[in-house]
Amino acid sequence: MIDRHNFWSTVCRVFTCLLIGKIALESIMGIRDAFYAENIAMLFVITFVATLVLSMHKHLQNIPALLVMLLQYAVLMGSVMGAVWVGSHFSDTHPNAYRDMFWSVTVPYVVLAGIYYISFFWNIKKANALLKKNQEI
Repeated sequence: MIDRHNFWSTVCRVFTCLLIGKIALESIMGIRDAFYAENIAMLFVITFVATLVLSMHKHLQNIPALLVMLLQYAVLMGSVMGAVWVGSHFSDTHPNAYRDMFWSVTVPYVVLAGIYYISFFWNIKKANALLKKNQEI
């Protein structure tokens, strides 16, 4: 579970994994990134926002889990698309910028949020089993 004690270490670990994946994928595909520094900074900001959004689920426990997950994704994508929109007023953007950002954020987010929620619910199930076992004693 992401909380205030492990928030920054989680952001840094996820950012590192995503950055290594970005570098490896670009190397394999032979892509040269003309805006390397800007894209790395944006990757960190998106990682921060995504981790912050995921960490908010504990404050929304009275809402059904699926709705929370969809709202978290909507907030993240709204933030990302809003950033692309704002950025487009200060510099030229690629005609496919929105589509590219959609896929560049959606795929890693769905995979990592899936892993997070599976481990979260698994830990809850394990804790409930321990509580039940302790109550029987």
